[in-house]
Amino acid sequence: MAREELERLRKKIDELDESLGLLLEKRLELARAVGDAKGEGPVYDPARERDVVRRLQEMHPGIDPRAVSAVMREVISMCRAVQQKPRVAFLGPKGSYTHAAALCALGHGVDFVPCAGPREVFLSLQRKEADLGVVPVENTLEGVVYATLDGFAESGAELNILREVHLPIRHVLAGRMADLASVREVRSHPQALAQCRVWLGTHLPGVPRVNVPSTSDAAAQASSEEGVAALCSEKAAELHALKVLARDTQDRFHNTTRFWVVGRDAARPSPGCKTTLLFVVSHTPGSLMRALDPLRDAGVNLTFIQSRPLPEDPFEYLFFVDVEGHAGEEPLAGALLKMRPHCFSLRVLGSYPWGD
Repeated sequence: MAREELERLRKKIDELDESLGLLLEKRLELARAVGDAKGEGPVYDPARERDVVRRLQEMHPGIDPRAVSAVMREVISMCRAVQQKPRVAFLGPKGSYTHAAALCALGHGVDFVPCAGPREVFLSLQRKEADLGVVPVENTLEGVVYATLDGFAESGAELNILREVHLPIRHVLAGRMADLASVREVRSHPQALAQCRVWLGTHLPGVPRVNVPSTSDAAAQASSEEGVAALCSEKAAELHALKVLARDTQDRFHNTTRFWVVGRDAARPSPGCKTTLLFVVSHTPGSLMRALDPLRDAGVNLTFIQSRPLPEDPFEYLFFVDVEGHAGEEPLAGALLKMRPHCFSLRVLGSYPWGD
């Protein structure tokens, strides 16, 4: 009797799956029609995609919101690809944390373009070898990724931040050896090595640490060299058939990296935006304060500030700032007008949805 009931329930599930398939076909047809209606308009609309996911999460509170987000990310990615399959530049190879952030933002319906570093991602966008790029910006343990800020500062004004992604970072130590005692060298991206500094000093004292371009590159090297272990993601270890020797090797559990999705189109205004600015002020007392005063006077909250040296003027600096609000809407729009006279240059790098 129990077997008959099981078969009956499975049949109902099969019928529901068939209905889901038909609904997906209809959604794809509508996505094609939307693409035709857009014409030459951008196919990636992060604000719209966020709204679709949140609406379903609110309509169906009995379903795990993370599951709703994961399923809809791939449905949206599939539908976006029938309009135009984006080429996405990222810090590669596959299995890197930047690759994971790109999947989190865009799903699998894209063509990936692996790059050697953040600067190369920006170059790929400027050469139109990619439509979108994903770059790391800031880590909660090791701070700012300077190569990304420098790459943006050197890029053309046509590039904009479209979205940010917050990705929890969980490192593993992986290699071909049987145990930690057989590790002769540890390789990884400099940020990953720094994030695991205490763990490495405790568990592998005296073992050399070698910088490589990315965590996934380290995994690739560990798969072919005896005695080499990689600090990488579990996915990278899996891709390269490495044995995981230790998990959660980061020095603090709350280890998160913020990433930007960058493209040539601007994100449309939506509730819950932040804006990133790049500006230069005179090298005189009070110049930075005068440039920021309009933000304070307008009640605009500043959430991030970082200086970087100007390549052409030693010991003079440009500033990156994140603020709440959209650059085209008040009160931020008015504050930016008042900032401009106090800056040699002021560039809005993008107004985009807050990261989840």
